[in-house]
This record gives sequence, C-alpha cells and structure tokens, in this order.
Amino acid sequence: MFLQNAVADALNNTEWAFPLAECFHIIGFAVAVGSVAVLDLRLLGLGLRHEKPAQLVRYTEPWTLVALVFVIFSGAALFVSQSDIYLANQVFPWKMVLLVVAILYNFTVHRKVAMSAGPSTLLTKLVAALSLILWVGIVFGGIFIAFV
Repeated sequence: MFLQNAVADALNNTEWAFPLAECFHIIGFAVAVGSVAVLDLRLLGLGLRHEKPAQLVRYTEPWTLVALVFVIFSGAALFVSQSDIYLANQVFPWKMVLLVVAILYNFTVHRKVAMSAGPSTLLTKLVAALSLILWVGIVFGGIFIAFV
C-alpha cells in the first residue's frame, strides 16, 4: 500500500512525472509492436525475404522483451496513479485482456511457427495476421482509453 501511495503521489503531484511515464509507455509499445511487426511482415511475405524468420526472432526478441518490461512497469505506474479512473473505463479491461493474450501468443504459437517457418504458407500468414491484429488492438485500446 505504501508503494502504491508513493508512486501515485509522485505521478500526481509532480508536473513532469506522469508525462514522462507515459513517454516510456508509448516508446516501449512502439519498440515492442515494431519488433513484432517486422517479424510478422516477414511471415506475411511482405519484406525482408532474404532473412529467415528464425533469424529475425533472434534479432527482435531481445528488443521485444526489454520493451515489454518498460511497457509493463510504466503501465503499472500509470494505473496506480489513477486506478479508479482506469477501473471505471470500459476499454481498459479489454486492453489488458488483449495484452495478456498477445504476450502469451507471441512467446508460444507465434514464436514456434516463426522458428520453424520455411516459405510463407497459409499457416504462417494466419499466425502473423492474428499477431498484428492483437498488437494493433492493444494500441487502439490505449488510444481509446482517453476517449471513453
């Protein structure tokens, strides 16, 4: 409880803390979604055809993981600062569900298909398309939290 109050007080009573936390959150999402999208576009056959999907997983996964750490910690801080507002928002629970599903999907099904993918097949394209839909849904959820 003390940590929650300390974080909330810092974010709510300091002019620059909340915007700075939002910046870390948005930058983290940009890097995480961007690194996943690079792989998804390759799986869809829309770019980086000279790179094997498994190689792209090895290149992008560290970026995705570090970015997700920033997203989760900055998001938790933002939530703690105004939890009553987020809990009352109709979009927030959907964003959280999509986030959990996207993370689980990314590091299980998506990763397995990408690591074993040869040429683009219908399965790899479906896996990549679903991945993009999940991550774009999370981004739109974040945007719509401000408007609902």
